[in-house]
Amino acid sequence: MVAALAANAPPACRIEVFDGLGRLPIFNPDDEGERTPPEVARLIEAVTRADGVIVSCPEYAHGVPGGLKNALDWLVSRDAAVGKPAMLVHASPRSLYARAALAEVMRTMSFALYEETLEIALLGKKPAEVETILAEDANRRAMRGAIEAFAGFIRVR
Repeated sequence: MVAALAANAPPACRIEVFDGLGRLPIFNPDDEGERTPPEVARLIEAVTRADGVIVSCPEYAHGVPGGLKNALDWLVSRDAAVGKPAMLVHASPRSLYARAALAEVMRTMSFALYEETLEIALLGKKPAEVETILAEDANRRAMRGAIEAFAGFIRVR
């Protein structure tokens, strides 16, 4: 879904997809500062450099999956998240617990959470079905509109 958002971004917007979530080591406060692992430093730099952050998160056992929470934990003691505009996008209408938990964690970290969300139901779909759904004109317009609205939110901050 995030790749589809990037592909449907208006010309004035560039979306860079962070692909290193699975390579982040488990958060350890002893490994911060000079001991920050390279993949963590890459995440911190990406968030710091970005004008805004878009997060797409599945729900797992009524919560935020450990890998995403781990990434957020690495950002807690950094300035990268403070005041950073963030938008949540969802691929399942059933992820209500994770949505609330993720929003709470991100607000606690001082992200400036954009309250509008984008939802395109992809849960349980095969890859070919996902591609078809994301290519539908209505969904392409919804993605573009969400990005444009989020860009407007970023500009007023």
